[in-house]
Amino acid sequence: MTDKNKWEYFVLHINFEENKNADMPNSQKASEKLGGSLSKEYLEKEFPKQFKSVNPGLHPSKQLQIILNKFGEESWKLETTERIGNLLMFIFMREKKV
Repeated sequence: MTDKNKWEYFVLHINFEENKNADMPNSQKASEKLGGSLSKEYLEKEFPKQFKSVNPGLHPSKQLQIILNKFGEESWKLETTERIGNLLMFIFMREKKV
């Protein structure tokens, strides 16, 4: 009987959402809509949950680099990527330990 390699797979997906922050309330727009009766600063101070500033964090390429290095350390090899609608699938494989 010959030994055959056995493989295990891992699929990671990333969602793509265009203009994700487009619907977030903008304090400047809200102030203008109110005719300037409430300033941008006042709205941000009094309604922090509605007008919170978004911290972009790490650039997406750096985030992906960190993830790929982590999986590489765990012996996963990126085999291919496939796009399905707004999802980008990263398909990894490694030899299964018997």
